[in-house]
Amino acid sequence: MNQKGFTLIELVIVIIIVAILAGFAVMYYGRFIERMRIAEVDTLVGTCLSAQERTFLKFQHYTPYWHQLDAAPLPVRTPKDGNDYANGKDNTVFYTRGGVLTGIPNPGFAVSFEQDGTDRWFMVARRVGKGGYSYQLVRPFDSSRTVCVPTWTNEQDVAICMEYMGVTETSELEANPMVPKAGQTP
Repeated sequence: MNQKGFTLIELVIVIIIVAILAGFAVMYYGRFIERMRIAEVDTLVGTCLSAQERTFLKFQHYTPYWHQLDAAPLPVRTPKDGNDYANGKDNTVFYTRGGVLTGIPNPGFAVSFEQDGTDRWFMVARRVGKGGYSYQLVRPFDSSRTVCVPTWTNEQDVAICMEYMGVTETSELEANPMVPKAGQTP
């Protein structure tokens, strides 16, 4: 008699292989999503820094307020859900994923314009929300390079910053440009 079908051992082996492949897929999918979030905030940083330069040319100063930019993100231009970006007081932080709706920020970035105590300005995108990441992207207004600053105790932060900066050793990661180097005055 010729029986067709799978034995129990064959079925178990296939299930184990699928589980291993699914584990890798989930790990790489999370990293892929994080790279997409970084790409989104990178685009926002470039656009807003160009708008800051136009604001400086017009008024001879930069602004910490999103609504004063001529290229503000759509939620700034059309406030809703309690995000009142037009009031000039509470609009210094923009959340890339819709803000804080339940007391915890949605996974994304809290983006703001900041000064270091001098006339030097920075655009800072802090990773917020669930997901295990807590790094920040910092770009000085006077530079064309964004620096990824990890939380050194978080291995995911260090790994994503190394990938973003294109380095292979942690010693190659750049220091936070907002922190003056030893011997420099802020």
